[in-house]
Amino acid sequence: MLQKKTIKIGLLACLLMPMWAQALNLGTLRADEVAVFAQNVQTKQVVAEHRADALMNPASTMKLVTAWHSLNVLGAQHRVHTYWHSRAPIENGVLKGDLVWRGSGDPLLNQEDVLGMMKQLQAQGIRHIQGKLVLDESLWQNIPTALNFNDDGEAAFTVNPHPHMLNYHVVWLQYSPNEAARWQVHPPLAHVTVNDDLVRRVGNGACGMLKRRLKSDWSADNVIVLRGNVTAACAQNQLYSKGVVGAEYAHKAFLGLWQSLGGTGAQTFSVSQSPIPAGRVLSRHASLPVSEMVNRMNKYSNNVIARSLVLLAHPQNQGDGAQALSVLRQRLTQAPWDTKAWVVENGSGLSRIERVSARSMSDMLKHIDQSAMQAVFRQSLPIAGIDGTLRNRLQSMRGQLFLKTGTLNGVKALAGYGVNKRGQTIALSIFINGPEANHTTEQLDALAMRIMDLAQ
Repeated sequence: MLQKKTIKIGLLACLLMPMWAQALNLGTLRADEVAVFAQNVQTKQVVAEHRADALMNPASTMKLVTAWHSLNVLGAQHRVHTYWHSRAPIENGVLKGDLVWRGSGDPLLNQEDVLGMMKQLQAQGIRHIQGKLVLDESLWQNIPTALNFNDDGEAAFTVNPHPHMLNYHVVWLQYSPNEAARWQVHPPLAHVTVNDDLVRRVGNGACGMLKRRLKSDWSADNVIVLRGNVTAACAQNQLYSKGVVGAEYAHKAFLGLWQSLGGTGAQTFSVSQSPIPAGRVLSRHASLPVSEMVNRMNKYSNNVIARSLVLLAHPQNQGDGAQALSVLRQRLTQAPWDTKAWVVENGSGLSRIERVSARSMSDMLKHIDQSAMQAVFRQSLPIAGIDGTLRNRLQSMRGQLFLKTGTLNGVKALAGYGVNKRGQTIALSIFINGPEANHTTEQLDALAMRIMDLAQ
């Protein structure tokens, strides 16, 4: 009798088991290396669940947390402002003293923006800067570093945030078959040259990505040494290279761009960690809005932008990295989803220790989708088959999935939204942590599609 009752109870439990629990197919993925949680935002129905409360390394899906934080604290339309000022007079085209660059931490500042500021100097008659360039770095101190990530899939830019960020502190090398000027450097860095004696020309075949053909190293005397091969088809292709950073990069870029406009002077620079009293503002630049910073961060998984946004979201927008991260962690303790077990190191996912659960990440996504930031947030996510890091993935679900990707050595992740055939939103988080995770992109995408099939 007891055995019959046990069988009946077991059968009843199977019948009552939600369909998703029976149907979720992990394919060839190891069950103990995967965490999944997906839920219909409108109906609250759980679509898929597997190890949903396991703490996992989220890789770059952690940028979703930074997006929520910065949009909340700063607002979508917030801009930061870069100023150049001086107390020196202008006489006969000469600024008779130092030019101060007050760093704003704008992570999107580029060479065109700086050229625009230089043209403002020229509009006031300045052609020569008699003094030095003074870099006011008082905005931030003690910025945490990101080391040992050069082999990670999405760690294109592991440069640290900086008050004088410009072009992500990298240079882009553009190839030309013109023997007189084979490599153009963007931005032009003063006193930096390119040596391609070890680059072979190998005919007219297809080029592909230059980073798969060439390696670059910076010598102690600021020569970019290239090794590898190129074809004629590589003309106009670009390769990024990282060497000098921080204040040295800012000065070399300033000098190179200033000279490209015919300007002279400012051959030396100094750095101040204390605020420099404001003189007359000679040039100014307003950044793109925070909404655009978030968009570029999420679409292209940009670590520099993510880490800069955490610092910019400090209430006083001034202090050290530890204080800014404390603000983020404190806000998470007040969030309307469970973050008690979360580990946040820098907010970019460029971390070996950051941890979240699939359930809590999806809970955050549900909350955001029902908030005022819903449109800006969702528009920032890569769209399957269309743009960002999903441009060449999930083509069969083109335009139906809005997912942040994540990749580190030993980590693959997807988190964001899917839209089912009824137009309902599915908040979805999938994490894979394991030694073979880097080879699971196809399995990860297939799992996301199977989950969306369950959601229809």
